[in-house]
Amino acid sequence: MQWLRSLLGLHDHADLFSPVPPNPAQDALAAIDDLSRAMRNHQGAVDICSALGNLYRMRGELDRAIQMRSSLLHRVDLSREDQARVWFELGRDYSRAGILDRAQEALRQCRDIGGENPALDLELALLHAKGGDFLSASRQYKKMGHNLQAAHYLVRAATTGSGVTDLGLLAEAREIHPASPEAWLEGIMFQINQEAWDNVLVLLDQGLGAVGPNLGFVLLDPLLDFEDSGVPVKAIIPASYLDGLLAVIDKHPPDLAPLHYAGCLLRAHDRVEEAKTWQEKTLLMSPAFWPARLELLTMSLPEQHMTPVFELQLEFLLRRAREAKRFVCGRCGLKRGQIFFCCPKCMSWHSITIRQLLSDEGS
Repeated sequence: MQWLRSLLGLHDHADLFSPVPPNPAQDALAAIDDLSRAMRNHQGAVDICSALGNLYRMRGELDRAIQMRSSLLHRVDLSREDQARVWFELGRDYSRAGILDRAQEALRQCRDIGGENPALDLELALLHAKGGDFLSASRQYKKMGHNLQAAHYLVRAATTGSGVTDLGLLAEAREIHPASPEAWLEGIMFQINQEAWDNVLVLLDQGLGAVGPNLGFVLLDPLLDFEDSGVPVKAIIPASYLDGLLAVIDKHPPDLAPLHYAGCLLRAHDRVEEAKTWQEKTLLMSPAFWPARLELLTMSLPEQHMTPVFELQLEFLLRRAREAKRFVCGRCGLKRGQIFFCCPKCMSWHSITIRQLLSDEGS
């Protein structure tokens, strides 16, 4: 059956030696043609209609996908299993199109007819999150045993509204997933806004131990005020609490990012020699860690005697280096200037790291 071979990506052996590279868009169109022909030849078999609808959705032709599913639901020969399946895919179509109320109704119909299943539970969780019902999204993820996502959306629920933070929901998020950096971060941010610095240090100590050294920098980031270019221009934490903060950082397993942040905080409080020492610690762990080298170079500039031309060129290079996006997804390499918890490109959770190599390129 040629249509099935096309759908599965099976071609004649001659195709393997074709000098023309494969074109995904043309492949999709060929699959649609084959499926449409097969649907006519097989009196609209449900499996073929479903596959064709999925192809339409993949190509962004959501109106055609929705029309096909809706017409299927009018067939009197559909089994209950097929009805549930069509409702499920229709819900996904509506969700992709942003018609969330109809997506919710379609998924409800799927559950009423076919009962619970993991794919349906996940789609409902995604739908709640997309619609801004973060508390329902959290409960749905918790029901599925996805505690990381459940904690994330509890934090979102705790920090929405009229600028009020629900500390109870934050505590619940940390209980569900103790390693949740967003739960600790929002708790720290709340105490910073209250200027309760003793509480900030306590939460930092607990949070650094819970999230581990690889993500500890996420909790330290709000203690520095960064320019748009990524330059730490001032410390938020008062000077009288800086030594206490350094003691907290020093008691946890060393990692590049927390050591680097400690150096930045020291420089922001004009403790330059100590700042150099902390940045040098990071270079002992990784000589290629460019943020530390950039800080050390910046601190050493007042000691240098340069010609005006050289100084101008160096300032230009430093400015360009500081414009580099500070964070990168450790999974796919996406670069971002702000903290993120779920990579918007590859959708991996807590894959954020500080960008170590200035030569790294990417979006």
